[in-house]
Amino acid sequence: MFETETTLNQFVLQGFQQIVADIPANRVNERPAGNGHPPLWVLGHLAICAEMGQTLLGGSMQHPQWAVAFGPGSSDHVDNPDQYSRDEFVAAIVEGYPKLCAAAQQAAVEPLNEPHGLELLAGTAIQTRGHLLELDDDAVSSIRLPPFRRAGICWPTY
Repeated sequence: MFETETTLNQFVLQGFQQIVADIPANRVNERPAGNGHPPLWVLGHLAICAEMGQTLLGGSMQHPQWAVAFGPGSSDHVDNPDQYSRDEFVAAIVEGYPKLCAAAQQAAVEPLNEPHGLELLAGTAIQTRGHLLELDDDAVSSIRLPPFRRAGICWPTY
């Protein structure tokens, strides 16, 4: 299952690693013009969403303390940003999405048809665990990172 989604996830993850390498660790909380989210929040959001996706398939979150600050419905204003590390988020992303993909490929159909129970999406078309897994938040959030290059926060690469 999820063969197409996992292939696309692997492709996006490769591009992500090239982009994030250009974001200096000391500038991750800067908010560039034209992009509403600072890199720190985008990275934290990607990391916790990989772990939350794993819980939909029977796994567990390695960093539950990140859920409030970076999970669905969180504000992109990060209190105490110095307590978070760009490199720790990147490691969680690079490790988390392949685990999520492997679990998705092995998933049985029945649990994917169960309601997700996420209040944030109550009353929307996204009703099941399978729907949540197909949202591909990693691709959407990774697209938010290139403006940092254009804004001069990242080292110029083109």
